Amino acid sequence: MSYMTTGRVDTLQIQPLVSHTGEKGRRTTITSFQTMLQTEQSASTASDQKTSSTASAQSQSGVIFRDPVTGKAVRYVEVGSEDASSTDETKSQSKSATYTQKTSSNSKTTSASSMKTTKYDAYFKKAAKKYGVSESLLKAIAKAESNFNARDLSSSGAMGVMQLMPETARSLGVDDPYDPEQNIMGGAKCIAQKLKEFDGDVKLALAAYNAGSGAVKRAGGIPSKCQSYIKKVLSYQEAYETAKKVG
Repeated sequence: MSYMTTGRVDTLQIQPLVSHTGEKGRRTTITSFQTMLQTEQSASTASDQKTSSTASAQSQSGVIFRDPVTGKAVRYVEVGSEDASSTDETKSQSKSATYTQKTSSNSKTTSASSMKTTKYDAYFKKAAKKYGVSESLLKAIAKAESNFNARDLSSSGAMGVMQLMPETARSLGVDDPYDPEQNIMGGAKCIAQKLKEFDGDVKLALAAYNAGSGAVKRAGGIPSKCQSYIKKVLSYQEAYETAKKVG
């Protein structure tokens, strides 16, 4: 190229660019602009999807990456994010005697030692002997009904440790439903009557204790509303019997 000066204006002489056709049959990686644009867009989309997937994995399971040596996927989770119950579960498994009560929504681990005695053991023993009912069953009913609260009063009017209704308490000879001894003796008498009425069928007897004998007869078996109650009582009974066995 060369410069030419005409008067006071400089002009630049530019020769046309001649394209090189290249060697015949030579391979090249150069593609059209449109193809390159499509390639870039595809790579960008793939990268975004990978980033999104990684972020999702990180939020759900901690940090995931590929080990450069082994090529395997590795997950790192901070200790603080682990479920604290796993530690408690590990500790509970190390105890010599534990009992796990499972419900539909959660599980609760109770040491057998805490199920060995209650503050009303003397009354439960006395009632079990007098009415020929399992002591563990009486304790289980009391646990499910009031959690051994002698002053408990339900919204329906059931009272005391065994949650006796006023009319039921009177029919059982209970003068003071809030007296734990009277209440437990009354409850033992009641469940003994139900066991006799339903030929020793514990589940039917418990359903009758919970909803009344009439409800059981009308349902021709265990009313659906009593299912969870029966399951709870039997679970507690097993816990007390397990605690007794492990000494």
